[in-house]
Amino acid sequence: MPISTFRRYLTVMNASVDLERFRSHLADFCPRQNSHIRALALYSAAIAMADEEILDRTIEVGQKCGLERQQFYEIVLQSYLFLGFPRMLQAAEHLDRHIPSPNAVSMLQKINTEESETWFANGLNLCRRVYSENYLPLKQKVEALAPEVFRWMVIEGYGKVLSRPGLGIIDRELAIVACLMIENCEKQLYSHIKGAVNVGAPLELVHQVIHDLGEAAGDGYAVSLSIFDRLGMS
Repeated sequence: MPISTFRRYLTVMNASVDLERFRSHLADFCPRQNSHIRALALYSAAIAMADEEILDRTIEVGQKCGLERQQFYEIVLQSYLFLGFPRMLQAAEHLDRHIPSPNAVSMLQKINTEESETWFANGLNLCRRVYSENYLPLKQKVEALAPEVFRWMVIEGYGKVLSRPGLGIIDRELAIVACLMIENCEKQLYSHIKGAVNVGAPLELVHQVIHDLGEAAGDGYAVSLSIFDRLGMS
């Protein structure tokens, strides 16, 4: 799918995103604190924007902050959970052009019992950590709507993807917050801003990630600030 198609999709989802302002933020990005986590969040936002020039720049910024290919790759992999396969594949292709994989091998094989049991156990544990006291209400709500989906969330999302060892869960949650700001998905933003804190992200760091995107995220920025206020975090 051509990049122009992704841009049209972005316009429909959140027309208030300002790509030029985001480019300006990247040019000025030089944090003294938490640089690698914040750079990963910017890269996650760039995947949501689906702009090749911005993806180039966020990789360059990330590398200056000490990020390696595997960390970018983990953000690419998890992006399909929130942005879908098309943008994930676009980002994967872009990353491979920018930093080629040194040892790509086929992983096409049957899922064994140990893998599936690990994904289920890890997913259940991580989902409970992220949602904390809201875990049971979430489970009841989603299972009432689509019981298969909650099972997929636990096994596929939290178990197979977000429990991978390549990144810590704080890094992952804040990257999720960043892409959801670009998408302006208010309910999911609320869950993952709170989830980032539940898994140990300091309030100052969450606030830094939100302000790094700032008004470039358009309505997603205002929504994130209002969530911060509603949660009593400001």
